[in-house]
Amino acid sequence: MSAAVNIGDISEDALNLRDMMNGVLERVESVFQSYNVPLPQRRYWTMGTPAIDCEQLVVAFNQMYLGSPGDQVSEPQRCNVPRTAILTISIAREVPTVGMNGRPPTAEKIQQGAEISAIDAWVLMSSMKSFDMWDGVFGLGIIATLEAADIEGGFQVVSLELTLAVP
Repeated sequence: MSAAVNIGDISEDALNLRDMMNGVLERVESVFQSYNVPLPQRRYWTMGTPAIDCEQLVVAFNQMYLGSPGDQVSEPQRCNVPRTAILTISIAREVPTVGMNGRPPTAEKIQQGAEISAIDAWVLMSSMKSFDMWDGVFGLGIIATLEAADIEGGFQVVSLELTLAVP
């Protein structure tokens, strides 16, 4: 494992993306707390696709481009236009799977396992307004899509892809 880089002397201007990632994670935690929906203990943000190896909340950076959310990426832009980031907010929860005896879970157990994922999906989509306001000012708008991926490795992942301007 490599040593961490000391970022103490880095210009504040270079920290915008990091600060946004911290802010998005904090906002997700706050929204779930306001609905009294428990989140997994493991919570973090990262660059790229996270490993799903336990229950967790992850904000993942996917891409950034010049222009406002929804602008055509193929259109030329001036260097002073806003920058837009595409993030994925994912919540992985353990769900019932085939037991050691080889028997599948009952329909009732499968549905019980899906209930928290349905709640996660609703709360994530309900949280949209908190991602387009920074320092009390509305942003440039957002684009959001939500999906529930196939169950893999005993985990159900609900993911919100969020396109928003970097404040």
